Amino acid sequence: MTTVRVPGIPRETSWVSACPGGLWEVRRRWLGERQRGDLTPMMGSLCKVKVRRSTVTEGETQHTASQEQESTASVDSGEQATSYPRSQDSVLQLPLDEWCLLRMGEGQCDITEGCLEGMRAGQMCEFTISAWNAENSKGAGSDANGTQTENTTGQGSSRQSDCFTLQLHSFTPGQESWQMTPGEKWAWVLSHKQRGGQRFGKGDIWGAADCYCRAVKLAITLNGKTRKKPVDEASKEGVDEEDDDDDDEEAGADISIPTEEEYKTVKAELHCNLSLCQLKLGQLGKSRDSSIKATELNPKSTKAWYRLGQACLQLGELEESRMAFGKILELQPDSASARTALKQVNSRLKDLDSKLGQRLSKMFN
Repeated sequence: MTTVRVPGIPRETSWVSACPGGLWEVRRRWLGERQRGDLTPMMGSLCKVKVRRSTVTEGETQHTASQEQESTASVDSGEQATSYPRSQDSVLQLPLDEWCLLRMGEGQCDITEGCLEGMRAGQMCEFTISAWNAENSKGAGSDANGTQTENTTGQGSSRQSDCFTLQLHSFTPGQESWQMTPGEKWAWVLSHKQRGGQRFGKGDIWGAADCYCRAVKLAITLNGKTRKKPVDEASKEGVDEEDDDDDDEEAGADISIPTEEEYKTVKAELHCNLSLCQLKLGQLGKSRDSSIKATELNPKSTKAWYRLGQACLQLGELEESRMAFGKILELQPDSASARTALKQVNSRLKDLDSKLGQRLSKMFN
């Protein structure tokens, strides 16, 4: 078989993906011929895929793909993505050796979605996964074995890396983010936020952080594209006829687009939630930065200030932590948690002052 090398499409590529148990490095290698102008899955595309162990050569793999392509019906736009519970013990969040429906952009299996980018219908790729930065990533040593057991989507083994093939049978049309309307982007932002909360509640911290990151990236592109807040009926009294016309235009505005206030509120909540995930994952610097963004967007958010105080406290930035907890008491004087945290910070500052005094005393005596 002759392999065509297409400019701009590397034969091999690698990236880091988030799984419930941690971060994994993925290395993808194209199998078969590459062509210019191929239609590929985009955000929202419903993809019919099959993942299995890589146990055959490139030529044999392509032959198998052709046989299965002929015998399996194409995905229909009216179908729904297959729902599988995400597992802490599984790297691939899909069962092996069976056809699944995966919607691009939802993050059911971050590894598979990454591999699908740039693929065309009927094509296969080979990918290898291995634990990334195992010393610093919580759970990064989780297994990658793809042995399927009854009623599970887990992969049970102690192996640190494994090789798989991914076959894309067919897919429905999707959109790149720049092709979406502001309303469509906002719908994705809200769905990512909701999914992040569900995952966090189930202990899938890496998955929740991934959802919040996806939402934030889309929300950033909506900056300056919000709609004006509807004019209150009572405020219309006394306005001239020209202003009335403007209000009529605003009344017909696309309600799927958030107001500036709604946009800032949700974006602040996303940064605040992301900060909590990062705090639990030990990413203290990132947690501090995310909480700072949340407080800038919503200075009255006591949750955001509390996250900032926690992150700074664990980083040893005690003055910043005291300021954050103090801000909570300004907004909510009866906050017992803020008072307790502030006492802890003041106690540590007192200890530091005492130790510094002792050192200075020794130096000058």
